[in-house]
Amino acid sequence: VLTPYKLLSQAGYTIDFASPKGDQGVQAGRRFLEDHQEKLLSEISDILAQPKALSDIDTSKYVALYIPGGAGPMFDLYNHPEVNRITATMYENNKPVSADCHGPAAFAGVMLSNNELMIKGKKVTAKSNAEEGDWARSNYPFLLEDKLIDNHAIFSAAPPEEPWVVQDGNLLTGQNPNSAAPLAKKVIAMLKAQQ
Repeated sequence: VLTPYKLLSQAGYTIDFASPKGDQGVQAGRRFLEDHQEKLLSEISDILAQPKALSDIDTSKYVALYIPGGAGPMFDLYNHPEVNRITATMYENNKPVSADCHGPAAFAGVMLSNNELMIKGKKVTAKSNAEEGDWARSNYPFLLEDKLIDNHAIFSAAPPEEPWVVQDGNLLTGQNPNSAAPLAKKVIAMLKAQQ
């Protein structure tokens, strides 16, 4: 979340964080942060400590949706009614809806007003099966690549750890953490083009 936050902020956008119930998420992987990332995390710690509840999100006040990766989306965001509402509304209003790594789990069950899955027939990427280790295979409710394909998305991926971003209209997805920066840049480019 740090790289997209920095890029979107530098591009002049104000970012709000949200979680299912408005509570703070569990930080994992902090020990892997570089010094400049740790500094940015400290700078935004107050914002991260007080996310909005998804039920309080008024989509008319936002120009884009970005869902970061991590394990959380696999457990908390697939078929979450508020995530589905936010995503479908923004997508149908031609606003960029984007997600990286495991974040596309949030899109896998989104139904549009025509009662079709948003991802049906759409080109997407996400954390690939080739990138999932033993822990993920033992603990996740599903493998994300499989779920997206089962739900009729057109899935593609680069070799493990290579950056890969797929855009299909205003639906943008990134494969892994190395895709976070190019994904954020594509979101920014789409927003600039809409101005």
